Amino acid sequence: MKKWFVYALVLVLSLSLILTGCGEAKDSAKDAQKQEKKDEKVVIKYTHGLGEDDPHHLTALKFKELVEKYSNGKVEVKIYPADQLGSEQRGFQDVQNGVVQATSLAVNNATPFAPVLGFFDLPYIFKDRNEFYKVIDTLWDDINAKMIEQSGNRAIIWFEQGFRVLTNSKKPVKNINDLQGLKIRVPKNPLMLGAFKAWGSDATPIAWGETFNALQQGVVDGQENPYPVINSMKFYEVQKYITDIHYKMWIGPVVVNEKWLQNQPADIKEAIIKAGKEASVWERELIKQKEGEALENLKKHGMEHLGTPTDEEVWMEKAMAIWPDYYEKIGGTEMLEKVMNVLGRELPKK
Repeated sequence: MKKWFVYALVLVLSLSLILTGCGEAKDSAKDAQKQEKKDEKVVIKYTHGLGEDDPHHLTALKFKELVEKYSNGKVEVKIYPADQLGSEQRGFQDVQNGVVQATSLAVNNATPFAPVLGFFDLPYIFKDRNEFYKVIDTLWDDINAKMIEQSGNRAIIWFEQGFRVLTNSKKPVKNINDLQGLKIRVPKNPLMLGAFKAWGSDATPIAWGETFNALQQGVVDGQENPYPVINSMKFYEVQKYITDIHYKMWIGPVVVNEKWLQNQPADIKEAIIKAGKEASVWERELIKQKEGEALENLKKHGMEHLGTPTDEEVWMEKAMAIWPDYYEKIGGTEMLEKVMNVLGRELPKK
C-alpha cells in the first residue's frame, strides 16, 4: 500500500513539474512576443498629391525628421508624393480604412467627409494668414473633436500655401467683367463653385490629377491655386495671366486615423502629436519664403502678374453674400460662430 502511495506521489509531483514548465514556457513565449512587438517600428505611410519641391513634400519631410527623432527611431515615415497612391480624397479614405496612416490634402477635399471643415472654404473668411494662424491655434482641439466625430480622422498638422490666385491663358483679368466668358477649373466643392457662380463665371469642376491636361487641351481656360502650387505643377507652360483675387487661402490638414493613433503606445502617440505641432509652425516660415520664390519663377517663365483686381470690393461683396446659403452644408454655424468670435466679427445673416 505504501509502495503505491509513493508511486502516486511521484507521479503527481512529476506532472506538476511538467505543467509548471509548460506554463513558464508559455509565459516566456508571451513575454518574447510582447518584447518583439515593442521593438517593432511603427511605419507611417504618408501620401500627398504634389511634387517633391512643393511645401506639401517639404512639410512631410520635416514631420518625418521630427517624429523619427522624438520617437528615438521607433517610428519610420515613408512618403509617397505626387498622387502615387491615388487622389487626395482617396488618401483621406485610405487613412479612414487603415490603408495608409497619414495624408495631406486641401481642406476642400476633406469637407465631404468632415463637413465642419467647410467654414475654411467660405470666401474671404481670412483677410490675411495671421488670421488663419489665430483661428487654428485657438480652435485646434475644437475642430479636431468635431472632425473625429464626423470622419474618424484627426489633423496632426495644419499648413497653408498662401491665397489661391486666378490664372488663365486667354486674357488679363483686371476686374470682374474680365472674368466673363472664361472657363475656370475649380475643385468639386460647393462653396468654391458658388463663389465663381456669384461672379458670373463658368466654373468647371475637374479632378486635380486631370487639371494640367485640361488646361493644356483647352477644356478650361484657367484655374485657381497658390503661387507655390502653380509653380511646382509648371502651370506656366499652359497659363499666361495671374490675378490676385485673395478669395480663399490654400489650407490643408495632415490627417491620421484617430483609432490608429489611440492604439499606439503613449510615447509614440506623444511623438506624433509633438512632431505635427512643430511641423505646422515650421511650415509657416517656409511658405513665406516659397511664395515669393514661386512668384518670381512664374514671372521668369513669362507669366504676367496683374495684382489685385481694381474692383476687389465687388468680388468680396458678391462672394460673401452667398455665405448664409451654405451654412447647412457646413453642418450649421456652431463652429463658424466660434471662428467669428476669435476674429472679432459678426456672422453674416440672410
